Amino acid sequence: MKRFVFIMALCLSGNVQSDILFQDPTRKTVEAAFNQLSEKEVKDVSEPDAGKKQYLLGLLYLNGDKEFHVEQNCHKAVELLTKSWKADIADAGYALATMYYHGVCVDTNIDKARELANQTAQEGYILAERMLGLAYVGEEWEKLYPHDAEKGIYWLSKAGKAGDGRSAGQLSYMYDEGRYVPKDEKKSFFWLKKSVFNKYEKTSNTGFSILAESYEKGIGTEVNLVKAYKYYDLYGSAGVEGKQRVAKKMTQEQIDEAIRQSQEWQKEHNVQVGGDFIRRAN
Repeated sequence: MKRFVFIMALCLSGNVQSDILFQDPTRKTVEAAFNQLSEKEVKDVSEPDAGKKQYLLGLLYLNGDKEFHVEQNCHKAVELLTKSWKADIADAGYALATMYYHGVCVDTNIDKARELANQTAQEGYILAERMLGLAYVGEEWEKLYPHDAEKGIYWLSKAGKAGDGRSAGQLSYMYDEGRYVPKDEKKSFFWLKKSVFNKYEKTSNTGFSILAESYEKGIGTEVNLVKAYKYYDLYGSAGVEGKQRVAKKMTQEQIDEAIRQSQEWQKEHNVQVGGDFIRRAN
């Protein structure tokens, strides 16, 4: 399998609508694209789709790649990514924004980073929307924007609703803690679900323990012990204590239903957790 090492944030408006090649904020689709290319193909930046090809090869030149026999070359990286951005590839604009912010292969230029980040966010590129949201609430990207909670919530909400689990999780945390916003358990729970069941990480159990606790205690939602048990079960061995605790307040029929829902989710997502750790009521 070909590997690709991302730099920092790569992981991290005009009248013409830019194209978005890889909207997935986890960057897995970018890795998949490289896995499908031969060395000859990845080095070919001719038409058609020259902008996409320039973007992919530009990413390789940022760090170099042994499998594709590409040595790190900052000049080529900047040249290719700039050409890709001029060809209206939003992904390249975001890549350049992070490079100018961190001073990777270019001199640090916060103004240029801000300009590119704003343009790509306006185009609907999720990572840029997250970038602006985190910058405005002061969680990351220091000096990119002055603190503005309202604008931060706006951009994090756009990214979260578009399927970015991290942006949704940030909003859930903010409403839970009352950080920059009034404390609101219902809004926190709303964004918690958006974070856990995001578009791009279908099989992750991150957040299941918090979701289970919310259903167990009725935090931001009504108490639902079946769902609480289900999500403690999906949390694996770390959820055993929670299952044992809620099982004491459940009927056998409720426990069986929770187990059924957990197993159904596992089958649907082709994963296996829970199982031997299930505890039935006495």
